[in-house]
Amino acid sequence: MHSEPERYDSDRRRLAAALRALRKAAAMTGVRAAEASGMSQPKISKLENGRLLPAREDVETLLALYGASSSEREELLELAAGLHTMVESNDALRRRGSAQKQDRIRRVESSATALRFFSPVMVPGLLQTAEYIRRVITLVLSGPEVARTTAAKQERQQALYDPGRRFAFVLTEAVLRWGFCPGDVMAAQLAHIASIATLTNVEVGVIPFSARPGDTPLHGYQIYDERMVTISLEHASVTVTEPRDVAVYLRMFQTMSEAAVFGAEARELLLSASREQAER
Repeated sequence: MHSEPERYDSDRRRLAAALRALRKAAAMTGVRAAEASGMSQPKISKLENGRLLPAREDVETLLALYGASSSEREELLELAAGLHTMVESNDALRRRGSAQKQDRIRRVESSATALRFFSPVMVPGLLQTAEYIRRVITLVLSGPEVARTTAAKQERQQALYDPGRRFAFVLTEAVLRWGFCPGDVMAAQLAHIASIATLTNVEVGVIPFSARPGDTPLHGYQIYDERMVTISLEHASVTVTEPRDVAVYLRMFQTMSEAAVFGAEARELLLSASREQAER
């Protein structure tokens, strides 16, 4: 019995091969099929190689163009519909999982008293404004899940106002200068970080472009007390609890901190970058 990912790959290959076979049986080149269907030739190629999942309308158009029989039409349309159902199901699970992930992170954060964050490119979640959060979330989510996940991230930020817990953030100057958001959004975001940095239990450091850090980190990470590290990668989140491995990240964080400026100097750098972003 095939697992769902295996079935998805198998069915996608079947559909792609069937479309390719029908085109050849109709004695049509890919270029001719593209012209007659109103699609581009690269799209026809991707559909036939399984690199692009066709919409139902695409399948109907090509089946009519190739003169597919009623049985072929019924089989392939059902196959395409099944593939889209699997994709939609996985998307729904991913969307629900995003809000649940925020809740799991909040629980981990709530049990820690000393939290350290290093970020080379993005503003850390606890420092993000609502608009910055929204723009990050809409890269992968849509609809009601955007509001739910935004609210969950903002709820996590209340931890910053607990005087019994200490937070240290080290950012690179690239975080301040990167044009991920429009200038006015980034300007507000940087001013917000400068404001948060005035809290007595929060330290914000910025590594200037002119600095010469003693290490070259490959990604951002978060350290909870001295017992756990979480690393957010493009495809997954990695949790590190082995003491020797946690110690590696503690040493690296110290190295990055030594290259950063803190206090009034960091706030001035943030506000200067904020003014420049506002003028973009």
